[in-house]
Amino acid sequence: MPCFVMAGQVIWQCLMCTSHVPCSPPSDIPYESCLFTDVDECALGLDDCHPDAICQNTPKLYKCMCKVGYTGEGKKCEDIDECDNDFNGGCVHECFNIPGNYRCTCYDGFMLAHDGHNCLDTDECMFNNGGCQHVCVNTVGSYECRCKEGFFLSDNQHTCIHRSEGMSCMNKDHGCAHICRETPKGGVACECRPGFELSKNQRSCILTCNHGNGGCQHTCDDADNGPICGCHPKYIMHVDGKTCLEREEAAVEVSEGNTTAGADVDKRVKRRLLMETCAVNNGGCDRTCKDTSTGVHCSCPVGFTLQFDGKTCKGEFILGDTCVPTPCCKEQRDI
Repeated sequence: MPCFVMAGQVIWQCLMCTSHVPCSPPSDIPYESCLFTDVDECALGLDDCHPDAICQNTPKLYKCMCKVGYTGEGKKCEDIDECDNDFNGGCVHECFNIPGNYRCTCYDGFMLAHDGHNCLDTDECMFNNGGCQHVCVNTVGSYECRCKEGFFLSDNQHTCIHRSEGMSCMNKDHGCAHICRETPKGGVACECRPGFELSKNQRSCILTCNHGNGGCQHTCDDADNGPICGCHPKYIMHVDGKTCLEREEAAVEVSEGNTTAGADVDKRVKRRLLMETCAVNNGGCDRTCKDTSTGVHCSCPVGFTLQFDGKTCKGEFILGDTCVPTPCCKEQRDI
């Protein structure tokens, strides 16, 4: 009958040719057929891989590989700060590093696109008219309320007051772009809403980057005459000077002669990036995962076979090379 002996990290199954041959590691048994059954140290918890590493079983031992988002040789892994590079982790606004990964966030007035990196304008007017009593006008990164003819906007910038004669701040002749304050001497003083600065004429208000990111989709820099918009290195500026397009999307737009909006670009990005990726749950692969243009590709190490689901790996029995081709061994091979 077969018996089993532990030889290092391998259990050897010795198939006896004669009953008087003792069972020992195959190097000591030249006249028998031997099969060894791999011990899955990973499944049994016998490995010493780092907690942030993946244990990959091999026919005679195992190997450790740091998970995606970590660096090291497997028995020691350290988190990679994906945000610490010239591309800000690919995030167009803010990038936050987390263990083994990172997250992109957007400024107020924007929402994260389906690709998890770009930021798109939020239309505040779609919900409750933006809180405006009369008319809500959406802008990139913000919105503003306006009043119908015969009314002017109150100091809360949402409700409208009917024009009347008399008090200077009530008849709309004060000329203030945003807020009118009456002074003790009977005059008026203009003020601006948060995120705006009063211009030199003391009447108009200049938008700054502190309000709705200055109307810019990606980056904003303040200048004397208002914000100057810029784009993440992977994008180029749209003709509107505020929104940004991926370079390949911009090429399509020029060739077609249209003006693709940021939302339309995001739909195409969503379709392309909804595919599986090795960065998420190892692509669902049991062992090795590789990103391809059509999705993830799973593979197995030597001694394992990829199953029909294309994800899991199953171990095999491997015939040892110490068997001497005697009639007895041949018979055992045929079993």
